[in-house]
Amino acid sequence: MSQIDPLRRRVAAALALAPLATSVPVFAQGQLPKSIVLLVPQTAGGSNDVMARNVAARLPQFLPGTNVVVENRPGAGGNVGSAWVAKSAPKDGSVWLVTVNSAQAVNPSLYKSTGFDPINDFEPVSGIAVVQHAIVVHPKFPANTLAELIALARKDPGKLSYGSSGNGTFSHLLMEMAKKSQGVQITHVPYKGVAPALTDVIGGNLDIMVSTIPASLQFVKSGQLKALAVPSLQRAPALPNVPLANDTVPGLVGELWVAMYAPKGVPKEHIEQMRKAVASVQALPEMEAFFAAQGATAMKAGPGELAAITRDEITRWAPVIRDAGLKVD
Repeated sequence: MSQIDPLRRRVAAALALAPLATSVPVFAQGQLPKSIVLLVPQTAGGSNDVMARNVAARLPQFLPGTNVVVENRPGAGGNVGSAWVAKSAPKDGSVWLVTVNSAQAVNPSLYKSTGFDPINDFEPVSGIAVVQHAIVVHPKFPANTLAELIALARKDPGKLSYGSSGNGTFSHLLMEMAKKSQGVQITHVPYKGVAPALTDVIGGNLDIMVSTIPASLQFVKSGQLKALAVPSLQRAPALPNVPLANDTVPGLVGELWVAMYAPKGVPKEHIEQMRKAVASVQALPEMEAFFAAQGATAMKAGPGELAAITRDEITRWAPVIRDAGLKVD
């Protein structure tokens, strides 16, 4: 069994009994506040932001009379926004955290202090999507495969650089795993979000990036980026001709999930109403097409399932971070 236990398999097992939305009901008005904020603790333009905005645009169909907006509060790998929701957001159902597993499950092991407790400060609400990654480079980068990239890194230790969307994100952890597995040196350059890192790869100022497919797909299709490999156990539907990283670096598998949490103290009936609304958004044919085009799949997990998955992810990543010697003060 590979070191990196595939998220997709674990999610499937955890959600075997989870009910799927089979209709598109409109829910009763008047329970939730009319103004709702989906707070994204990462920068605009990343996969989390893209998913949140597409969900926000459709939630009013199932929460009539509401106005749903997305607010970005990035910083410290997602800690700034998540801590604000945990400690300062109102408990009336007007603010909901839309975050990723790297912030909710990795940061507690990576940072000395996150400012929040991922289990005790939040109420799990719903999964939104599971997202695949791609290892991308500039079109003129002198490697067309992951094996050729590794060979270049061995030839000139430390010469190549890779960007991440922040310390502890999957764009960071996956490259560190590859480096450790292959015994190569590639310089890490952390950015404040995926968009500026991708901009520097496109501009030729950075060699490599492990990007979520939703964030990089348009640039791969336009020829501004070259995708070398996908760190999953199955090829990405959006990039069917890109090989698997696992075939070159066994165990190099990691997928990102996007999910919604409420600050602890939000009434259960509000959480259930939002869960139903998100499930109905996921079931829309246009959202199914959107997920597929983005290289993502719907993550149909309710509060109980999301709580179990969150705990499992925390347990899974803690030894990986420890063994890699990663720590952020």
